[in-house]
Amino acid sequence: PIPPGAYGQITVYTLLDGREGAFDRLSREVVQAAHQGEPGTLIYACHEVVGAPTQRIFYQLFRDQMAFDDHQRQPYVRQFQAESRSHVIATNIIELRLDSAKVIAMSQVGEPWAP
Repeated sequence: PIPPGAYGQITVYTLLDGREGAFDRLSREVVQAAHQGEPGTLIYACHEVVGAPTQRIFYQLFRDQMAFDDHQRQPYVRQFQAESRSHVIATNIIELRLDSAKVIAMSQVGEPWAP
């Protein structure tokens, strides 16, 4: 279950033409690191935008504000932020406070989940 104090963030990245592969490599690395070492990170996913090849969207959901703050302090997050800068034209950050949700464990979807 998702706790009532959950904190979320959507970050929209607009990438420079031709930098998609490099950004995607960095995003896979940071997602894998968060998956392995952050129990307070409930969802941390990077999405490609259909029809917009230079846009990526990170959807992040944390147990609470403290878990988000802990995530921001991680060296791999700081490294992602520093290294991805050279691939990004613009970033738009939207803060979220969870109102309601339906969440199914990826293991129940029918296919194995691989970060």
